[in-house]
Amino acid sequence: MELNAYTTMACIVVWIVALELATPLSQFAARKLCHAGCGLGIMLLDSTHAHSRFFVWAVAAGSIAMTWNLSPLPPFRFSRPRDVGITVYLLLVSLWFFLQMPSSILAPLFFADPAGAVVGKACSKYLGHWNPAWYDKKTFAGTMAVFVLTYASITFRCSTVGRLRIASVAAVAEGVGGDYDNLAIAVVVLVGWWLSGD
Repeated sequence: MELNAYTTMACIVVWIVALELATPLSQFAARKLCHAGCGLGIMLLDSTHAHSRFFVWAVAAGSIAMTWNLSPLPPFRFSRPRDVGITVYLLLVSLWFFLQMPSSILAPLFFADPAGAVVGKACSKYLGHWNPAWYDKKTFAGTMAVFVLTYASITFRCSTVGRLRIASVAAVAEGVGGDYDNLAIAVVVLVGWWLSGD
């Protein structure tokens, strides 16, 4: 096991704790930074290494237990009671590492989903009716951010047309996915990866 893997693991833990303690940050900002920051760290871990798998499973199990009030530790300040979004995210990453699949394939999940929320919220605040919702609370600007970040963060070999298709379907899937938007993006990207034959 390389030393830099342990460094990555330590950085993930420190990142989570720092966001939990960074009270000047809004709960929304802390949640999205945790989503993307932990995703970046996870991408740096090798799912074929047992130590990386056990680390991911331990963090996921502990975080899910906290989220569902099954731990002596309180839930994260940026989580909702029995948070389905966090639970699905952690179960998905855990399954990915169990199957020893390349974690970089999940890049759109780690970056496109939080980008959509941040861009959508910011554009609604500053542009008002120029950023209308097209489905439930999902806005055009937020969905475009999911599209752009999905397109940009696909890490496997894929034609431009294939990349456009994956990004388009992922953007719509994230929009209608509700609490399961992370799963929706991951399924689209996984199918795209399989179809690419990479």
